[in-house]
Amino acid sequence: MTPRTALVLVDFDDTLVDTAPRFQRARSALFELLAGAGFAEELSRRVHHDEVDPEMLDLHGLGPFRLEPSFRETYFRLCALHGAEPDPALAEACAALARDVAGPPAPLAGALDALRELAAALPTVLYTQAENAAYQLECVRAVGVLEILPPERVRIPRRKSAEDLRATLAEFGVPRPELACLVGNSIRSDINPALAVGMRAILVEVAEPWEFDRVDPIADGFPRVPSFRHAVDLLLGRPPVGAQDAAPEERAS
Repeated sequence: MTPRTALVLVDFDDTLVDTAPRFQRARSALFELLAGAGFAEELSRRVHHDEVDPEMLDLHGLGPFRLEPSFRETYFRLCALHGAEPDPALAEACAALARDVAGPPAPLAGALDALRELAAALPTVLYTQAENAAYQLECVRAVGVLEILPPERVRIPRRKSAEDLRATLAEFGVPRPELACLVGNSIRSDINPALAVGMRAILVEVAEPWEFDRVDPIADGFPRVPSFRHAVDLLLGRPPVGAQDAAPEERAS
């Protein structure tokens, strides 16, 4: 029998708000610009996703601010591979594509209403990661989350990790990890850290996951749903129609 839920941690980007498409559009525009300069798209994608972006994640963390150095460096690496002298104007054009990503994303359809309903029924905390916590909090404020959850119910670590999850559970007085559930769209950043500490988890699946998020879960048995609205229905005991429901003993409510 599933234990009662003492705390729900809710991810922000691509769970409540539509962040990924802006990043994807910026990357597509970058690869198109580089193709016009003579660099094959397949090579540009490999250099960006496999070499440059992982390095920039370590240096600058998650969020839009790493994209500008990442886009510039992708161009510089391609020039080095081709023995070409970088064009400062083209490097700046690459950087400009990245700067367009900043700013608060739009809420996903029905997500804020679902968050309001969840927060009225169960202890709920927004759990989002960012290198720049002040910037992320302003995005959270701009989309209206702070009208539902007070600032003390928002936690913004630099990176989500098993260690930070344990600290978060302790901060909110959760005595055992299985009494808490994390809802998010990332296997790497949401599901795996939650499972690692013994929490329950619900994956909100996205159509085109970010390359960085394409990892295997460390365990199976967690529900996968198509939207945050479906996750809330599941938590409140209303199995969502059309979702890949878990068996009754695996459900999160």
